[in-house]
Amino acid sequence: MEEGEPEVQLARRKIGERFIEGRGIEVGAGSRPFSLPAGAEVLHGDIRDKASLQKYFSAAEVATGSCIDAQTFASLPDSSVDFIISAHVIEHLRDPIGAIVSGFRVLRPLKIYLLVVPDMRFTFDRNRPETTVEHVMRDFADGGENSCYQAYQEHLRFVHPYLTGKNYDEAEIDRQSRECARRWREFDIHFHAWTRPGFEALLKAAAQLVPFHIEEIVSVANENIFVLRKLPAAARAQLA
Repeated sequence: MEEGEPEVQLARRKIGERFIEGRGIEVGAGSRPFSLPAGAEVLHGDIRDKASLQKYFSAAEVATGSCIDAQTFASLPDSSVDFIISAHVIEHLRDPIGAIVSGFRVLRPLKIYLLVVPDMRFTFDRNRPETTVEHVMRDFADGGENSCYQAYQEHLRFVHPYLTGKNYDEAEIDRQSRECARRWREFDIHFHAWTRPGFEALLKAAAQLVPFHIEEIVSVANENIFVLRKLPAAARAQLA
């Protein structure tokens, strides 16, 4: 069991009891699905099949269901779910703002989008530069195409040495980064990393694109839990 896991699970359970109801989805739950209150129904979704998930998480028990892409939610109709849970997923996506906008598309008005985001200060991302709002807005414009190479550079320069104790020279970092960016779907990393204030700044930018209210933020162990409530479309003019 990871350090702080009992506190994390307690915080998640309390958030679930307060905000989760009805029928919704959880993307990328893997071997650690979110605790749900009695009566809530969840469909687990991922872009990977069961065998791939078992291998990735080194676990026999994984949450599986439909093929759902947490980046686009393309397989889901508009305003079709009562909640979305995305825990330790958004940092793996090339376009986090786009994922938030897409998630709110499939969420019913006044319902909950629950984002659990690792705090880089307490993870293997601690040595890398924090992702800025300017960065994610560029990713929103091009789907993360132009920052993909940079993400692999940061991983190889700052994260890989922390995890393995092995450093690459700049020529090797460049070579591997170019190859990984070319085949990015095959090499899963954290494309982004945030502190709590950094992700709050991202949400402020996202709120200019789709209307929502931050109901609550809970920081526990190495993660920050953001509870977002979708506002009616008419609220966009009021927020502008």
